[in-house]
Amino acid sequence: MQLNDEQAKHAADTLRVVAIAQFGFFGYTAGLARKDWWFMRAAAIGFALIEFAAILILGDRDS
Repeated sequence: MQLNDEQAKHAADTLRVVAIAQFGFFGYTAGLARKDWWFMRAAAIGFALIEFAAILILGDRDS
């Protein structure tokens, strides 16, 4: 899929918002409400993977 610069920036920003939202919801629920540290780690890994996807989208624009 070919994205122009503005589309790539928008897609990466959207992914970052999704990453923060999922980590905020699942991380808060797991860490504070349920004290489920394995689920908290899963939320952190999910955050990292979504952020990595955003970086890949922006990295495609540089090459």
